[in-house]
Amino acid sequence: MSLKDKYLDLESNLIDKLQKLPYVHQFIHDRISGRITLFLIVVGTLAFFNELYITIEMSLLQKNTSEELERGRIDESLKLHRMLVSDEYHGKEYKDEKSGIVIEEFEDRDKFFAKPVFVSELNVKCNVVVDGKEILSTPLKFHVEFSPEDYENEKRPEFGTTLRVLRLRLYHYFKDCEIYRDIIKNGDGEGARKFTISNGVKIYNHKDELLPVNIDDVQLCFLKIDTGNTIKCEFVL
Repeated sequence: MSLKDKYLDLESNLIDKLQKLPYVHQFIHDRISGRITLFLIVVGTLAFFNELYITIEMSLLQKNTSEELERGRIDESLKLHRMLVSDEYHGKEYKDEKSGIVIEEFEDRDKFFAKPVFVSELNVKCNVVVDGKEILSTPLKFHVEFSPEDYENEKRPEFGTTLRVLRLRLYHYFKDCEIYRDIIKNGDGEGARKFTISNGVKIYNHKDELLPVNIDDVQLCFLKIDTGNTIKCEFVL
C-alpha cells in the first residue's frame, strides 16, 4: 500500500469516528465536509498546544526575570527599568492609513527581554517611629490593592504602580488612623512633629532594603516587590 493510500485510509477512519461524536457529527454530511471538519480540528488542536507552550515559556521567562531582579542590586534594577520603559524594547501597534488595518510590530530579537509582572496587591506592616524609637508593640497592618487607575498614565502601564503611589497611599492611611491623631494631640501640635510624604514614610521591600524617595518614579515590580508580598514601612514623626 502506498503512502497516499495509507493516508486516505487513516483519514477515512478518522472521519468515520468523528461522525459518531456528539455535536461534531452534525457538521459532517459528506466526504468534503468531513475533511474540512477534520482539518479544523487538527489545526485547532495544534494552535491550542502552541499557545499553551508559549504561555508556559513566557511564564518561566517572567519568573527568571523576577529571580534576577531579586538577586541583583537596586541600582541594577533601576537600569533595567530605564531600559525597558523605552520604546525600542517593546512591540507596537499602528493603523495603516491606506488599508485601515491595524499592524502589530514586535521588538527585534536582540532587544527582547522577559518582562516582570506588575504588582496588584501587598500587605504592609507599619510601625511608628518617634524620636528614633518604635512606639508600637504590634505593627499596623494594611492591605493595599492597586487598580488600573493607579498606573494608567504610566509610560508602560503593563509594569503597574510606581513607588510614589504606594508611598502616598500609606501616608494617607496613617493620617486617617486614630494613632496619628493621638500622637499629634499629645504632642506640641502638628507643626512640632511635621509628617511629610518624603521624610515621614520609609518603605522597605521584602528583602528589607530601604527604598529612597529618589526612585519614586520606578514601578514596584523592579524593586524586589511581588504581588502578595508582606513588606515593612515606618512612619517617622
